[in-house]
Parts: sequence; C-alpha cells; structure tokens
Amino acid sequence: MRETKLAVLCDFDGTATKMDVGHQVYTKFGDERWEEINKRWRRGEISSKDCLIEEYGLMDASEQEVREYVSNMELDPGFLDLVATCRNNDIPIAVASDGFDFYIHTILEKYGLSDMEVFCNEMRFNGRKVELSFPFYEQGCGVCGNCKKLHVQSLKDTGRKVIYIGDGLSDRFAARASDLVFAKSELMQYLVENDVDFIKFSDLGEVNRWVAAFLAGNIQFPSSSNKPGSADPCQEVILLGKDAKKKKSEESDDIRKYKMKKRAEDMGNGRYIVYYEWS
Repeated sequence: MRETKLAVLCDFDGTATKMDVGHQVYTKFGDERWEEINKRWRRGEISSKDCLIEEYGLMDASEQEVREYVSNMELDPGFLDLVATCRNNDIPIAVASDGFDFYIHTILEKYGLSDMEVFCNEMRFNGRKVELSFPFYEQGCGVCGNCKKLHVQSLKDTGRKVIYIGDGLSDRFAARASDLVFAKSELMQYLVENDVDFIKFSDLGEVNRWVAAFLAGNIQFPSSSNKPGSADPCQEVILLGKDAKKKKSEESDDIRKYKMKKRAEDMGNGRYIVYYEWS
C-alpha cells in the first residue's frame, strides 16, 4: 500500500462544471451593473463576499426559474470519473466553492451525486430575491466569502497530501496552500506570475488519469519547489485592498479641493462659447 495518502478538493464553477454557473445566474437574472462590481473585487476594493452580495442583489427571479435554468448546466464528464476513482480508492474528494449550495446541489443531484461533500456559501430565496449567507467567512481572513484555504488545511491535518483543482482567482489561496495543484485559465496565469508550481489541465479527465497513474505506481507525487513569496498570501491581497481604498479616497479628496465654474467667452456677432473649468 502506498505511504502517500491523498485527498482532493475541486472548485465547482468552471472546473467541475463546463461553465461558470454562478456567473451565468446573476448575469441572466440581473443586469449589467455586475461588471463594475466585479471590477471593484478584482482591484481588491471589496471582498468576494461583498462582491457576491452586490452581484446577486441585482437578481429578479423566482426559485423555480433559477432551478430550471441551472438544471440545464453540465458537469465536466471527467468529474464523474474522478469521483469514482477517488471513492474506489479511499481518497476523500469534496467540492470547495465560493459559489452557492442552491445551484451546486441542484446540479450534483442531477448526476446522482447528492451525497457529495460540499464546502460553499448558502442561498435562500425570498420571493424574487435571494438571501445569502457565508458559513466559512468568519474563519478566514475576510478576503473570500468561503475560505478555501481553511478546507485545504483541514485535510492536511489528517495527514494526507492535498490535490487542489481550480480555474479562477477565488482558488488562488487554496492552491498556494495545497501540495499539488491542477490549474487552468485565470488560476494558471496567477500561479505563473507568482512562481507557484502546478500541472496544467484542460478537462478533469486529465486529472483523473494522473490520479490513476499515481495509484498504479507509474508516477511519483511531485516534491514542491514553490516560492510562495510571503508566509500568508492572503495578507498580500488585504494590503492591496487597503492601498486601493486609500488611493480612491485620496483621489476623492483631490477632487473636492476644486470647484467647477461655468465660463462664457464672447466670440462677437452675438456668438458665445460656453465651457466649464476647474478652479
């Protein structure tokens, strides 16, 4: 029996699924204001919790409408194979998502995975609006709605090597805390920029084949040579967010120092040019 025991954590939106389900939901049932909200999160001005509350706050839809919509979403076929491989070999596998239980469980149940362990945020409907809650937020640093790094550490505490699979910026802290990372899209770009080792993948079938090859003894678990930069990468984002807020405040103070005045210049023959200037 192998000495190295594994555990797998997999992101949901865009990783376990073929598309970002949460994004599809609030863009379909909300409006274009989500774009500016998302930009503020990417600049580090707000936490992902605040970002999600504002984005989903734009929604106007019933529970049934959303359920019917997300029921058409599909899992990556490789996810089913990966779950089967893990379960057949006593490898804990769970979903870790900054998305919401409502649509995650709806899709998992569609594929017969209602017993899948899921760490995520919670959504309840109140008429045509949603109420969100974040059970893991307080246990983190305040940057993410769901502290995925917390779930990585919990599995590490059981003495297992943690494989993390993700595709987005909400995966970056969990990835840096894990023993092995499979990455694509924005997560891959982030890890490249921060000198963090990973294995590139395009679909979960590739991840399943790696796990199967490891279990067969055909490949070794890689030793990490990551250079994490700081002891706690979450703090880097917290500081970035503070800097962004400070800069925005300073810019607002500068604007308030000035007053806009209306000017009219006589051009002759009864013609005037009217313009405004700061003074």
